[in-house]
Amino acid sequence: MDSILITNYKPDYTNNIMTISIQINTLGISSQVTISMDDFNTAIGSGADDVKLKVLNTLIDSLTALKPVTTTTKEA
Repeated sequence: MDSILITNYKPDYTNNIMTISIQINTLGISSQVTISMDDFNTAIGSGADDVKLKVLNTLIDSLTALKPVTTTTKEA
């Protein structure tokens, strides 16, 4: 987890979300994820590593959603 750096976070109290900017050094990726304020508060209460894990899981879910659906066709 040491290669994941939280570079910024910005609360949006109106929409009850936290936008977190991260950098994954080993992959050369910089990204932003948005999580609910409740999820952020729960994670931060357990420590920085839990915040990193929540952010990483959210990023993985977002990337998985981008995968194209593949179909196979069979010729008669």
